[in-house]
Amino acid sequence: MLYNFFNLAKRLSQLGYPEPLESGFRVIRRDLTLEEQAGNIDFREDAIYLTIDGQEYKGYMYLKYPDVERFGFPKFHITNCQTVLGQRNRGQFDGRYFWHNSNTVTIEDRDNGQVYKNINLDLCGYCRNQSSIADYSDTQGFFSLLDQQELEDINIEVEVDIFGYTLDWQQISREYKREKEYTCENCRIKVDEPGDRRFIHVHHKSGNKLNNRRNNLECVCVLCHANKDATHKQNFERRRMQADIKAFTEKYREQLEELGNEYLDN
Repeated sequence: MLYNFFNLAKRLSQLGYPEPLESGFRVIRRDLTLEEQAGNIDFREDAIYLTIDGQEYKGYMYLKYPDVERFGFPKFHITNCQTVLGQRNRGQFDGRYFWHNSNTVTIEDRDNGQVYKNINLDLCGYCRNQSSIADYSDTQGFFSLLDQQELEDINIEVEVDIFGYTLDWQQISREYKREKEYTCENCRIKVDEPGDRRFIHVHHKSGNKLNNRRNNLECVCVLCHANKDATHKQNFERRRMQADIKAFTEKYREQLEELGNEYLDN
């Protein structure tokens, strides 16, 4: 079966999944100065654009190693604002920034080396005032707007498997589960053992298996997944799925009880 989308591989690559997948989402993070020196960076009013192999990606920049303990998390920038121009004039700009295109960032404190993951940064006030297009306040808002704009380009054929998933779904699903550290976003149980990671699934919130955008995905344990709605309850009646639910609840009962999983013994 084929569905029409415009340049899906390129569209997915801009929506937040790690490279180097040939298809599927890509999160891209690059040294901004090196890319700028190579002529790959273009500062515009709405964002900072990075060109890779002729393909243009829309993103922002943030400090590589800020002093979080003293000043808190840094702001992110989408243009050559007053702060950025001041740093350039003082010779304090080059080598200090990452270019990125995800909804969250990883921050490493320059003094103590502490790493902060999945941080949602606020937009620089000067950038907001300078750009008439920035109607968001943080990296999540930037990403959501990017996601919405990319949907306007739907128009090529995409092949799906017999279950209706895109052919790169397994890669996307594995990467999303790794990113969420195999933790259920519903009941918060974490499955650390590699042999038990089959108990962690990725759910399409809208029910549309072709919509692999990050804001449509949810990492869930098999018990929570099986109880999403009437359709899921019916789908999980299959013998293999019931065996997985039984094995999962028997092994992780204590943790599920502590976390107050609402579906335990339902």
